[in-house]
Amino acid sequence: MKISAAQVDQMTPWEFMACLDGYGRANGWKAEPQGKPMSIERMRELGIEGV
Repeated sequence: MKISAAQVDQMTPWEFMACLDGYGRANGWKAEPQGKPMSIERMRELGIEGV
């Protein structure tokens, strides 16, 4: 990625991750899901509401 440190400093984390994602896709990176999703029961144990 041809982004200077000053440009990175001015970006939000979302903007930087979008740049990284675009760079990866343009260069053939493969994003494969790893692991398994967290269960509803586990989310409730952790206090996550609305599930």
